Amino acid sequence: MNDQSHPTPLYTPVRRDIEAPLYAQIERDFEISIATNRLKPGDLIPGEVELANRYGVSRITVRQALKELVAAGLLYRVQGKGTFVLQPPIERARPNITSFFYEMIESGRKPRADVSTEIRKATSEEERLLQLDPDERVIVVKRLRYVDDEPIVYQINSIREAICPALVSEDLSTQSFQYTLEIKYNLRLIELKESITCMMPDETIAQILNIPMSVPLLVATRMLYGVGGEIIGMAKAHFRGDRYVYKIVRNTFPSKTTSQK
Repeated sequence: MNDQSHPTPLYTPVRRDIEAPLYAQIERDFEISIATNRLKPGDLIPGEVELANRYGVSRITVRQALKELVAAGLLYRVQGKGTFVLQPPIERARPNITSFFYEMIESGRKPRADVSTEIRKATSEEERLLQLDPDERVIVVKRLRYVDDEPIVYQINSIREAICPALVSEDLSTQSFQYTLEIKYNLRLIELKESITCMMPDETIAQILNIPMSVPLLVATRMLYGVGGEIIGMAKAHFRGDRYVYKIVRNTFPSKTTSQK
């Protein structure tokens, strides 16, 4: 029976009759244990000697597995204290037109946001990208978005005031921005164009996200288009580089309709 004060991985026996390296099998065992919450963020894992005995392998093999898990961002080491489970990063599989709010709910997380809204004259960048008339105004929605009460992304949306003037009075702290545009204002989002860059935060953004200025950001800029290519708005999101993973899944297998020879 495991000591509940010292969580452990599954200890799935390694197999020597398959091609997978022993360290990779141990690595996979830890990955499953973390994914199923047998090992939780902050848990101290057993030492190399105990792990080597449990798996029936050498300490060198265990050390290699732990090295790979640290490199993958699943574990971290503290000098003199041991190796711990790292809080898993927030992942999004690919650029899409789905709502961040609903993506987080579907993944079992709890999203919320601190929101401020204003109507103002467009900046030169907004005027150019949104193709506005010189005196046209925009509604700017600024949201500090939390996942499980942790600040993850600071997002600024700029929308043409003329197409949804009442948006300024909406409560967007607990509802989807996209849902509000599509359901309440009939602004169906058909297409987006997104660019992603990496940058260091300035003092303001670092303070907003409660991170050191040494933590890099992933900055995603989106242009939102409606039916017939109408420009609806733009969004700029500053994601914490230490807590957010942008993952692209590409299928390299031939489709079912491809003939096999």
